[in-house]
Amino acid sequence: MVAITPIRCVTIPRAFVRAVEEHVAAEHPREAGGFLSCERRSGRLHATEHVPLPNEAATPERRFVATVDERAPPEPRVCYHSHTSASAPSGLTDLDRRKIPERYALVVFAPRGESHSYRLFRRGLLRWRELPVGHTVSSPGEWQPLPRLA
Repeated sequence: MVAITPIRCVTIPRAFVRAVEEHVAAEHPREAGGFLSCERRSGRLHATEHVPLPNEAATPERRFVATVDERAPPEPRVCYHSHTSASAPSGLTDLDRRKIPERYALVVFAPRGESHSYRLFRRGLLRWRELPVGHTVSSPGEWQPLPRLA
């Protein structure tokens, strides 16, 4: 039996961070979202593709809802969405905790369309747990956390 190393963090290359930021800015004031296709690398998920999805919510300025169909990448993947209101938390809302069916959820806090904070959560047996999220810098293997507001 092969032991699988638990995921300790997620790495998003700068190109995909920019793609998410551009998607969030373009959709503002509506919430934006989609997926990051990932691959396992030891104890990390490493994003390999950005897949934006349209927001199908009745109130897109307050919620992100999307149909998960053939556009969604296979697992492992990270579901992301933005919070665009300054009054929204920079993390998961109670509604997010109940409605997000994915194992990993990234919340991008962007109250005026500019991304200020990235918070990643992993669904556990009883509750969501926050994990570090960052990007690679100039040297291979060098990792830097993305901005995070409490």
